[in-house]
Amino acid sequence: MIKTNIEQNVLFIELNNGPVNVLNEAVLNQIIGAIEEIGFGNDVKVIVIKGNEKCFSVGADIKSFLELSKHERLNLASTSAKLFRLIKTCHKPVISSIHGVCLGGGLELALACDMRIITNDTKVGLPEVNLGIFPGFGGVRRLSAMIGQHKALQIALTGDMIKPEDVSHLFNDIVEQNELDNVTKELAFNIASKSSDSIKVIKQMSNLDISLESDQIEERHFVDIIETENAQEGIDAFISKRTPNFK
Repeated sequence: MIKTNIEQNVLFIELNNGPVNVLNEAVLNQIIGAIEEIGFGNDVKVIVIKGNEKCFSVGADIKSFLELSKHERLNLASTSAKLFRLIKTCHKPVISSIHGVCLGGGLELALACDMRIITNDTKVGLPEVNLGIFPGFGGVRRLSAMIGQHKALQIALTGDMIKPEDVSHLFNDIVEQNELDNVTKELAFNIASKSSDSIKVIKQMSNLDISLESDQIEERHFVDIIETENAQEGIDAFISKRTPNFK
């Protein structure tokens, strides 16, 4: 249901569950497994989640909802929450590479990632309200935090499709279809060329609020990172006017 490969310290996780990449519990668990078993390895600095040839994802398997027991529905929601927490808390930045269709749970997965690159013709939306349900994987909360409650409510309460350019600040880049792979790889490989120590701390800092406690956490990391092998390499390379060789 997924495919994985590593290239230049980047783990690529390709959704491969049928033509439209339905997100069921099995798929979510496989993504969790790939991140935990492969993504946490020392040879991986960045993780990319992408779609197959057809699209990113249409979201949850709606056709199965009426067949699932209450316990099974709870397991699905819990598994999605586990995956999205893992994406947020893991020390590797996660990029979603989006094309074709990105709806419902698919959009919620993309919103849970640290960065997003999307094609300008992708169909984007949270259509759950049209089915008498709601986006249950944290989509409304994340969307509200990113674009404001008023805009997020309009998107979730109407269920209308939206154009990527109408919410352009959700995405790091909006590109043509034929540019997506190259732009995604360029960003991922650029980040992966940097110090793993710096990447880890920068992601951690991005998840902190602006508070005295966060200031103190940042101060400790700043003091400690100078002592790492990567920092010594980076500073020496700067002084020597050469390209650093980070681990």
